[in-house]
Parts: sequence; C-alpha cells; structure tokens
Amino acid sequence: MGWFTRKITDPDEAFARLISPDKKVAAGAKEEFIANLNHDLVEFLCRHFDEAGNLGQNTLETRLKILEIFAARHDALSNEDLRSILKLLSYPDSVLRETFKEILQSLNEERLRPVTEVLCSTSDTSIRNTLQHAIVHSGILDRLLKKWSEYTTKEKILYLEEIVLLQNPATYPIFMDILKEEVVESKKEEKRIIQVEFGKHIEKIKDPAFLDLCMKNLPNIDPLMWYQVFKCCQYHGEAFFKQIFQDLGRKSEGFRLTVLKLIEQLSDPISYPYLFPYLLDKFKSIPPVVQNTIQAIIKRVADELDAMDEATRNSPKTLERINFFTKPLEECLNDRYMQASKILSECLLRLGRHQPDIILRNLPKIHKYNENYLLSFLKGQELAWRKTLLIDAVCYKELATGRTALLLLSNPTENYIIDTLNSLLLKHFMKVPAPIQAEVINLMMDPRLKRFVEEVLYHQDPALRTRILQILGESGSANALQILVSKMRDPDYSVREAILNLLKLKHFQTPEGTEALMEFLKDTEQSIILHAIELLKERDHPKLLGNFSKLLTSKDPKLREEAHKAIAYVTRRKFIAGFDKLTPEAKYAIGTSLIKMDPTFLEDVTRDLSAPDQRTRVLSARILEVLCDHIPPELKTNLIVAIQDPDPHVRAVVIMGLGKIGGPSVANMLVEFLKDQDDRVRANAVEAMANVGDLTLAEAILPCLYDKNNRVRANTIMTLWRLGYYQIYDAVIDMLRNPDKWMRASAAYALGELRDARFFPVLVGCLRDPDPDVRRNVVRAMGKLAEPVVVAPYIRPLRFDPDEGVRKAVSEILTAPPKPKAAS
Repeated sequence: MGWFTRKITDPDEAFARLISPDKKVAAGAKEEFIANLNHDLVEFLCRHFDEAGNLGQNTLETRLKILEIFAARHDALSNEDLRSILKLLSYPDSVLRETFKEILQSLNEERLRPVTEVLCSTSDTSIRNTLQHAIVHSGILDRLLKKWSEYTTKEKILYLEEIVLLQNPATYPIFMDILKEEVVESKKEEKRIIQVEFGKHIEKIKDPAFLDLCMKNLPNIDPLMWYQVFKCCQYHGEAFFKQIFQDLGRKSEGFRLTVLKLIEQLSDPISYPYLFPYLLDKFKSIPPVVQNTIQAIIKRVADELDAMDEATRNSPKTLERINFFTKPLEECLNDRYMQASKILSECLLRLGRHQPDIILRNLPKIHKYNENYLLSFLKGQELAWRKTLLIDAVCYKELATGRTALLLLSNPTENYIIDTLNSLLLKHFMKVPAPIQAEVINLMMDPRLKRFVEEVLYHQDPALRTRILQILGESGSANALQILVSKMRDPDYSVREAILNLLKLKHFQTPEGTEALMEFLKDTEQSIILHAIELLKERDHPKLLGNFSKLLTSKDPKLREEAHKAIAYVTRRKFIAGFDKLTPEAKYAIGTSLIKMDPTFLEDVTRDLSAPDQRTRVLSARILEVLCDHIPPELKTNLIVAIQDPDPHVRAVVIMGLGKIGGPSVANMLVEFLKDQDDRVRANAVEAMANVGDLTLAEAILPCLYDKNNRVRANTIMTLWRLGYYQIYDAVIDMLRNPDKWMRASAAYALGELRDARFFPVLVGCLRDPDPDVRRNVVRAMGKLAEPVVVAPYIRPLRFDPDEGVRKAVSEILTAPPKPKAAS
C-alpha cells in the first residue's frame, strides 16, 4: 500500500475505476478502498456485490475484487462489518467461498457472534463448512472444548449457550451426552438441570448432521428431551419428517404413540401427508391423536386462507397448496376410514369455505359421514354464500352432488331453503342436469312448495315453461295431468306441442289422458290438431269417434280428410281387435262399412295374408272369410301369394276367395288342393271348383266323393252336379247310410242345395233318422225341393219331435207362404 493513497470522496467513481479493464487503474482503486475501508464503504461494496450481476463487466471477477478488499482488512473488520459481509455467503461459487476463509482468518472470541448468527440461521452445508473452517483454525473450538472438560456443572450451565452456538460436529458428543437419559440416580437431578438449559438453546442448531445424529440415537435420548429435539429438527422440514416417519409403523405401539403425540404438538403442515396411514393404526390410542393433528393443521391452513385477500387465495401457488391438503382428505373419506370420517369431512368443509368446488365434489360423502356438522356449517354461513353453494350443487356435473343438495333442500320449513329453491327454478333451472331437473320438480310437488312450480309456469321464457312441464309430465305425479291441462292454451306453440308430446307417455294413456288429448282437437294450429289426430287414432274412448266427427264439418279440407281417415282407422282397429267377440252379423256389417269407408281395407287385409306373424295371417283369413264375396279381382295376386301358407285356415280362405274371383288359371291351381291334408282346405277347394271349373275337371273331383270328411263329400256332390256330372246317386246313398251322423246330415244338406225333386223320396226315407241334427237337415232340404203343401204331410208328425231345432224347422215350412209361380 502506498504512503500517499488518496481519500475516497466519491465511492461510485472509485468503484467505476475498480472494475475498469485497465489493470493499473483497477489496482489503484483497490488500494484506495483498502486504505479507506470503513463500515459505510463495507455496506457500499456489499450492495455492489449484489448488483454485480446487472453490470456489463465480469460478475465473478468484480465480486472477487470486493471480497479481496475485505480480506486485505480482515483484522480490522468489526462485528457489524462481518454481519454485512457474511450475508454474501448466499452466493454459492466455490472461489468466492474460499475467499471468505481469508476474510475470517482473524476470527476470535470478540468477533465470533456474527459467525454463530449465520450458523443459527442456515442449514446450507457449504456455508456451514466455510464458517466451521474459520472456527477450527481460529483455535476457538479447541479452547472451548478444553475449558468444557474442566468446567463444573454450574460453569457448564453458564457457558452452554456459547458451545451450542459453535454448532461444530466436535461438540455433538457433548450434546448427545446431555440428551442421553441419566441412569445414575445421584446424577439425575444435576443432569436434568443441564438438559433444561440445553433445551433453551437446542433449536439454534441448524446442522443437518445433527438432525441425522438425533434421529439415529432417538431411542437413547431421554424421552423428556424428545420434544426439544423435535422442535430443533423441525427446522429441516421434509428431511426431518421423512426420517421420523420412516419405518415408524414397525416400531412399538408406545414408541409410535409418543412420536405421534409430539407431531401433534408441532402440528407442522409438512408432516401432513405422513399422518393418514396412522388413521388406521391398530393401537386404539393412536388414530384419535392423528385426527387431532390433521384437524389442527387444517385449522391453521384455513385461518391463513381467511386472512388472505381474494387475489392471493386464487393464485396458482395458493391453489396448489390447497390441493396439497385436500387430496389426502378426499382419498380417505370412505368407509375404510369410517372412524375418522367426521373429522375428515369437517376439514374439507373448512378448506371449501374459500374453494367451494372442494365441498361440491365431496358433498355426497360429507353428507353421508357428517350430516349434522354439514347442516350446522351451512346455517353458520352468510345467506348469499350458502344460497350460491346449494344452487351450484344442484347444477353440478356429478349427479350425486345434485341429489345430495336436494336432500338438504327437502325441508321447506327453513326460510333460506324456500328462497334457494325459488331462485333455482326462476334463474338457474336450465343449467341443472336433466335427471336432476326431474328430481327438483318432484321435490317441488310438496304441497308446501307447489305454488312455486305454478308460478314458474308463467315465466316469460317458453323454454323454461316447456322444461318444467316436460319434467312434470314424465314424473307421472298425481296432479301432473291437471297442471298440463291448465297450460294447454299457452300462447307459445312450442309449449303446447310439448304438452301434446307428453300426453303420448304411457301413464297418460288413460281415459283422463285421452280426454285431455282430445282438447287439442280444438287448437288453433292445424299442425297441432293433425298431430292430436294421429295420437288419438291409437286410443280408445267412447267420445273419440264423436270428436273426430265434429272435424268433418271443418272449413279446413285437410282436417276433414284426416278426420275421415281417423274414423276409418279407429273403426278398422276396433274391428280387428274385437273381431272374435263380434256376432257374424256384426262382423259382416262392420266389414262392409269399412270397405266403403276405407278403399285400402281389403287390400291391407289380403296383404296381411303373407305377414310374417301367423296370428296376423290367420286373423286376416278369418276376416276375408266373412267378406269373401267382396274381394275385388285386382287383389287376386295377394291371394295367390298366400295360397301356400303353412296354416290351413289361411289356405282355406285363400282358396275360397280365389273361387269367388275366378279366372282361367284358378281351376288348375285348385286341383292340387283336393288332396290337401286339411279337411277345410279340401272342402273349400271342391266348393270353389263349382265357380271356376267345368265338366273336364270331374275326373279330378270324383275321388272326393268318398273323402273321410263329411263336408268335403257334400261339397263334391254339389260341385259335380253344378258342373253337369249327375252320377252321384250311389255316393249320396252311401253317405245317408253312414254310421257317422254328420255324414248323414251333410248329405241331406247337399241334396237340399241341389234343389232336384227327384231326391225327395230319398229324403222322406230319412225323416226317422235317430239323430235330431240329421232330421233337422232333412226337413230343411225337403222344404227346398218342394212346395210346403207337398212337404207338409210328411213332416207334420215331427211337430212333436223331442228336439226343438227339428220342431222349429218344421214350423218354418208349415207357416211359410206359398212360393210364387215362375212366369210362363
């Protein structure tokens, strides 16, 4: 250093020269700083040390020059100077750290305090090694250790803080000896006094090595000192809790309980995730301790949230922190953690106070496990917040949350519930998931709440009115139909259309529902009336055809046309559905009326002969059997398609119809059915031959004269006679002598249909047949072959026949007027 170094009057100018690229200029500035160094310049240089990263020059070089200035005056640095300089240890460069060793080379007892203050505030191993290097080389440590071995108990108490502040690994055996439980009874009191004093200072130790040592020797440490040790180690955060909980589950019940009680005293949020497995600890005393710890931690976090402004609470960092505490609670809120479920649900409610989604997504579980606390929690909140929460819950994406909210809203004795439901209906209903909407309306059908539903039905939004009505209709509640009817004159078309569609539902397919549906026949919109007609066509009601008939006088031709079709459709439907219950006369009368009303009726029935469903085909065949004489020739194709139907009833009717229609190809087609397995088919085929055949078919028909079935044989006799084949006498006699009464009765019927008087004597011989059915047919046949006056002498004795049917047949002939004579 030169003798004539100038005084620094402008530190900024001097510093500019210090960092100058000109080495000579820089060296001169460095000499000036060294010569003039005082506390103000120390502070000045420390500030520029921090700001060096913002300068254009080499940062490391600049910082190194500053530290070299301090090192050059190491013996003149005061405690205040050291406090400022040691703050620069936070910069981790190893070159800089080595320079700090030079700065501290004059360390002594008077200047030790700034060093121990740093040791008491950091666990950074590199910083601590730098400082410990200075302590060891200063001789302070050796001197203290030497004195300690010579101190009395009183002196150890007086100087204990001094040795603690050094925090050197060489002192740790002393600390562990203090922490160790005294076994010699006479020394226990003395040991306890030192332990108490050590407990006052142990938290100043921030060395990670001391943490490891304490955790390793924890079982040997006096239990009375565990809390002080835990408080000391708590500084290390995650590292401490990770070690303390490692293999804790394998420790004895007493050890676990002691540790967890101390953790409860600390209630450190860092311990939080490690606690949850011990909620299931088999030692009954442990889970309550863990529950209390979790509750205390959450309370602390909730209080912190309460103290924050809204922006801070919603910052990403805070939200991440909330999620850290929420996730384990949510994962454990289940039946497995049943004993802890009340505490866990309370904790979720606390955290959800400022993050409602936590409550919303867990609401079903919270309600399940701690309903009473949930209700009291809600009552304790501000009205607006509670209302918003419950409405959001009903609108929530998870249906279980919505249903739980409705349970909470199911008690209308609470004023806030009525207000909440009213707002839900009027302002938020369309946001509610569809399944929950229905449950909302069902809830609102409570007599105490019904008026709100009726009020909302006059809301200005037709979409809302429609949705409410839709839910009401789908619910099938007792008064749903009444409410729907009250809105059938709604001014909005979409609302009326929605009601119309709702009346299609199964629970409205009742007389009352049909009456409501018929009201739409009076609507002003054509499309609604037409839609109502379509729906009513499938209903049954005594007033249905009457209401359709009223539309036949409408000025709208489309409505008249559709009403006419509807009447025909309903008539047809009822005719087909009740066909079996109708009398033959009613079947024929209604069937012929339908042919007139509905030109497509017979076409549809003949087409149904080829339907895949057998019941449909058979029913069609039975209808055509009644209306066979009215089948038009153009439907012949439909009959031919069905002639090979596996059901004999269908084949029989088709054959009969083809026989009525006729045509050159029909006769040959029918020949193959003369050998059909079914009696009715053969009988109808032979009968049809009379209409479509000629004498050339006699050879094909003759074998049927001796068929096993009475009707086939009778039809054969009649058909051959009509075709001009008269050699039937033997076959007739054979039938009249057959032991089967139905053979004899059918033969008598056939002779009557032939209307040839030559058979009269044959019939007279049968009047004494033992069977009344035969006698009746004989009497009627004789009436067809001769005048009543001719027949009378033969049948008069039968006026007293035991059979009423025979007596009636005789009476009809005897009281019949004479037949008019044919014109000559």
